[in-house]
Amino acid sequence: MNIQGITDTWQTVIDSIRNNKLRAGLTLTGVIIGTAVVALVGAVLTGLSQRVQEVSDKSAPNVIYFTKQARIGPSLAQPTAEERQRKDFTLGDAIAVSELSSPQAVSPQKVRGSYGPSADVPKVTARSREGINPLILGVWENYPDVINVPIEKGRFFTETERRARASVVVIGHGIAKQVFEELDPVGEDVKIDGKLFRVIGVLGQSTGEGVIGSDELDERTVYIPFETAEKFYPEIEETLIAVRAPNGRVDEVTDEVTFLLRQRRGLKSSDANNFGVNRSEQVFELVDDVISGLGVIVVPIALASLFVGGVGVMNIMLVSVKERTPEIGIRRALGATRSEILTQFLLEAITLTGLGGLSGIAAGLFLAFAVRSIISFPAAVPFWAIAAGFGASVLVGLIAGFYPALQASRLDPVEAMRRT
Repeated sequence: MNIQGITDTWQTVIDSIRNNKLRAGLTLTGVIIGTAVVALVGAVLTGLSQRVQEVSDKSAPNVIYFTKQARIGPSLAQPTAEERQRKDFTLGDAIAVSELSSPQAVSPQKVRGSYGPSADVPKVTARSREGINPLILGVWENYPDVINVPIEKGRFFTETERRARASVVVIGHGIAKQVFEELDPVGEDVKIDGKLFRVIGVLGQSTGEGVIGSDELDERTVYIPFETAEKFYPEIEETLIAVRAPNGRVDEVTDEVTFLLRQRRGLKSSDANNFGVNRSEQVFELVDDVISGLGVIVVPIALASLFVGGVGVMNIMLVSVKERTPEIGIRRALGATRSEILTQFLLEAITLTGLGGLSGIAAGLFLAFAVRSIISFPAAVPFWAIAAGFGASVLVGLIAGFYPALQASRLDPVEAMRRT
């Protein structure tokens, strides 16, 4: 086919689409929906993955967590029987680690409350108002040196207050807003689990840069002295040790602390660790793994919706061939070859699905960023999803349009013209 022939074929395709707007619109609808789903899912998954990395870099760089269980953070796996029988870390273990020369900062940590939905959650009340269920962390006074703890008002507690088991607390911005409203909480009393505390500090407001668009966990976190947590919550036996390493020395610090803890737990050189060693980036990698798992499930569903759109394209193109049989007969009588007829209908299908793909990508991205602007849910431009969505839509047009185009090219011109 020469250049003039190609030009004529394209003109025929454009005229056909223009003269059959309803049919073209019906053909586009299924492809638009399928491609929009692909783009929307891609934007959300890409945004979540990027946000995980941002939060990891911002919140706790160079931090290693030593725990009773092998892993911390979100995980679908429950602790094994062997993990449940392991010895808990003690305050003595944390003190021994803090006396090493390589760590930049060390703090033990006890947790009361839940990182997610739970029936057994503490309550926080003040001035006859009840706030968000808090996540209580018992830590040392140097905990802000271990991870980034932004203080908006007041201060963190001191070593003296920790050793005295003082009932002082630093509360999250969300809790402060709920129970104290516009009143400055610093110096006020608050009850947590029915226990009276004096508020000495308030955490900074969420920046909206959490993994799913808000630092809800920071909003409801409260910090109390480690020894105070031991006094009020003796049933919490498990202690986590958080260690911050200087830049470029994470491996060195990890090895030194691991060696010390193995000694203190009486492990032989041939024994495996009976405790977990988790770097901060590994914790967030678990979240990223969950997001990737969602992608494995959701993306095929999105592509399946695009396939359904392709079936619709094939059906409509078959109807189009039947309706345009006289037109095909006239074109054949005027000298059009079978290959030209085949090319015309293939190009028509690919053009329609390509336009549908571009429209669907635009619609999917619009929805993703609209959701982000309303609820601060992370979304990003997913170049892989744009390429996959557009490529899939064109491929759908090629596959779905081939059989109808082949049927059109095989029509006998004389028989076709008799149907006018």
